[in-house]
Amino acid sequence: MALRSVAAIKADLLSRGLRLPAQPPAGGPARVRGGGAGPAEGITLLLEDTPASVPVASRHVQHSPFRLEPDLGSPGRWSLFREEERLELRVSVLPEPGFYQGRTADGIDYRQIALLHGADCLASTVLQTCAYWGTVEGCRFCGIGLSLRRGQTVAVKQARHLAEVARAAREEGAAHVTLTSGTTRDRAQEVSLSLQAARAVRQSSGLPVHVQLMPPLSRARMEQLRDAGVATLGIHLESLDPRVLERVSPCKAALSAEAYVRAWKDAVAVFGRNQVSTFLLLGLGERAAGLREGCRRIAELGVYPYLVPFRPIPGTPLEDARPADVAAAREVYEEVAGVLDEYGLYWRDAEAGCVRCRGCSALPDYQDALFRGRREGAGADDAVLEVVRSGPSLEACFAIRREVFVREQGFFAQTDRDDLDESSVHILARRGDQGLGTVRITPVGGGLWLGSRLAVLPAHRGGLGGRLVRKAEEEVRRRGGERFVAYIQLPRVAFFRRCGWRCLEEVPDYHGKPHVLMEAPGAGGSAGCVRSDLACLSH
Repeated sequence: MALRSVAAIKADLLSRGLRLPAQPPAGGPARVRGGGAGPAEGITLLLEDTPASVPVASRHVQHSPFRLEPDLGSPGRWSLFREEERLELRVSVLPEPGFYQGRTADGIDYRQIALLHGADCLASTVLQTCAYWGTVEGCRFCGIGLSLRRGQTVAVKQARHLAEVARAAREEGAAHVTLTSGTTRDRAQEVSLSLQAARAVRQSSGLPVHVQLMPPLSRARMEQLRDAGVATLGIHLESLDPRVLERVSPCKAALSAEAYVRAWKDAVAVFGRNQVSTFLLLGLGERAAGLREGCRRIAELGVYPYLVPFRPIPGTPLEDARPADVAAAREVYEEVAGVLDEYGLYWRDAEAGCVRCRGCSALPDYQDALFRGRREGAGADDAVLEVVRSGPSLEACFAIRREVFVREQGFFAQTDRDDLDESSVHILARRGDQGLGTVRITPVGGGLWLGSRLAVLPAHRGGLGGRLVRKAEEEVRRRGGERFVAYIQLPRVAFFRRCGWRCLEEVPDYHGKPHVLMEAPGAGGSAGCVRSDLACLSH
């Protein structure tokens, strides 16, 4: 099934939920995760290859058009129905992991310490109490105290226990860890618990760790978390609409928007672009236009706006509220996926956490569908790519660069032409006599080549940039090049990663802006050698 269709079905399931068989057969869904921080009351399905954390116990699910049924003729296989239509996609039910049967030396069940979220994310709420929960200041959608009240977990997870469970989970395929926490009046204690837990998990299992905390959070504290092994940080706002936030999360509404922006900026400086995220809940009454524009501002900071449909959890003040509207959620997913692509943020580049897990949101799936569509479109594109040396074709390259780098981006004041143009090989993408895009490659010496000036006119973007990169790589190889590098603007780093390039080092000031020195696949070596070879060039 096409990726876009799978993404749409997943979006529907996340909002509407799923009805289970009255008597699930052996090998059926794992026990429902009741209560707890974040989206709960659900099970995890694999739809083709994407995990979906689908609500099954919330009250609105009884009206869902979706139901799961076992294939009677094929034990262990399942079918997904929408009303009476059997959907033609591969559906798997993730069984309960074996490590749930383990116990610590002091008698605590492993499943009371951490649970598997999605397909490969081990998750735990380090502090299962929140100073605001159950009060007028608390988040009205949150069920953090419900699982503790039911005896399904323990109030404080010891670092040594988390380390033990992480080792066991890693043996069964866990690939990263998420640590969240209730909020305390003593913020230092909250951060300290997360710090100890992250360090223990990282040292014992080697798995990358994601931590979620509320601001205020100093940059020094963030650096301590990073040094303890934390790879990614979640600073969750929940809603960009002040009216909505005041209604559903008074404790977060009491913080200024500036406090969040300051925390996001500091976090990106410490952990890097695409390694900081914020939950934004869909369906709480936010205005679509404001949400889209807010996601753009967040993405511009290098923060991934993780869109999650609101899920009414039984036992919370919003248990009878309506879930997110499916049509509205699909539209927002589609638009924000385009925004993320524009700013070079991609779920696969997140090292750990909810963005990497992607079980509770269809946004990563819409990103994949967009990327696949562009890649397939590129294969069908009738644009011709050719090496040009002089005349009108070379002038077309310069005109495209002037339009993109001078007029659109303002990267250069008057012209982007420089001394490298004379010694470079220029590549033009054209349709007939119309120039569409260009890139240049420059021999440096000793088998090293430098790529630069990749530009595609706005009306022709959507796959052509990738074709130009591949053509440049091909021309470097054909000319005996051994290494091919380029200085990449930060918003385009994720695009080049998808092209298979690797990061060598950050360059704070290249033409007055931060870049990343990246290298094409097929070679390897130190950044220092590349720097020394490039030093002879005039940039």
